[in-house]
Amino acid sequence: MSSVRAFLAIPLTRQLQESIRSLQTSLQPRIQGVRWTRPENMHLTLNFFGDTTQESLEKIKVSVLSVKGCQRSFPLEVQGLGAFPSQHRPRVIWLDLEPKEQLRRLHGNCLRALHAVGVATESRPYSPHLTIGRLRQQQPDLTDLCNSVAQNLIGQLRVDRLVLFESRLHPGGAEHIPLLTVKLDDENSNS
Repeated sequence: MSSVRAFLAIPLTRQLQESIRSLQTSLQPRIQGVRWTRPENMHLTLNFFGDTTQESLEKIKVSVLSVKGCQRSFPLEVQGLGAFPSQHRPRVIWLDLEPKEQLRRLHGNCLRALHAVGVATESRPYSPHLTIGRLRQQQPDLTDLCNSVAQNLIGQLRVDRLVLFESRLHPGGAEHIPLLTVKLDDENSNS
């Protein structure tokens, strides 16, 4: 049985992608050895499923359609800079999102819907963020840089749709193909 790499995410607007590209450009001389994420490939991940069978994809689609009945759209602000596992030992550079409460509620609604149809999900706690770069080697402490960007508003995003993506890996990077888009405020959307 064939499978695809799949994930559920919130797409970013072009305007937000361009704001992130501009931020990445301003950070390049300040952080060496970063593999920057292409803004056109960025998205706000809710659930990563990995290799998924066609049968599981159909279950995921049913669960995503059920979420729109219990979740309305909401605004987010993208601001601040952070690093995983920590600013002292950075490996991943990310942007913060506020308010987190509504994102966590949306994530929880998705988890309940997925579990109801028997789809397994990641067990680690949900930490909403936008990954903008990965460090190739150990970097110096980024605490001062993160603090200097902490209050900068990078952009805004209206969370008004969920997209189930297939991710195809290529030598030049991943290609994300939308399989299902559900508009949260549209009762008739399932295109």
